[in-house]
Amino acid sequence: MNYKFDPKQFRLGMRTLKTGISVFLVLLMFFTLGWQGTQIGALTAVFSLREDFDKSVHFGTSRILGNTIGGVLSLIFYFIRGWFHGAIWVTLCLVPLLTMLTIMINVAMNNKAGIIGGVSALLIITLSIPAGDTILYVLARIFETFCGVFIAMFVNYDLSRIKSYFSKH
Repeated sequence: MNYKFDPKQFRLGMRTLKTGISVFLVLLMFFTLGWQGTQIGALTAVFSLREDFDKSVHFGTSRILGNTIGGVLSLIFYFIRGWFHGAIWVTLCLVPLLTMLTIMINVAMNNKAGIIGGVSALLIITLSIPAGDTILYVLARIFETFCGVFIAMFVNYDLSRIKSYFSKH
């Protein structure tokens, strides 16, 4: 591939603007409410935002399903790791197996669009659980992924309505 900067292509498009607004709203909401996990919510918003509202809803639904699968499997990891007192071999063995299981479940559910999100949720959650933390930590990380999806869909919906309104007038 030939990578060359084309100044004509350097412009602020609507999807880029919506992505920036989505990240801003995630950060604003999380900082205002004093929540942790801004990186998970912001990344999920970026992954979930698509060209238009319908595509965002479709992809957002796939992302929610994928994140739910990854989140449930991260809960399973949390419990199994606890049974073995946080032994590193549990992480070394279980995380790759749960990664494969996340992919297999999404494929079996015809949710190929949710694979990356599901695996991302699984890996981010399982690999960031501090030793001795509670199940609330895992549930909070899962909740943060849902916040990012819903904010991206909200921004896409509202900006699409605004754009439609101005194109008619």
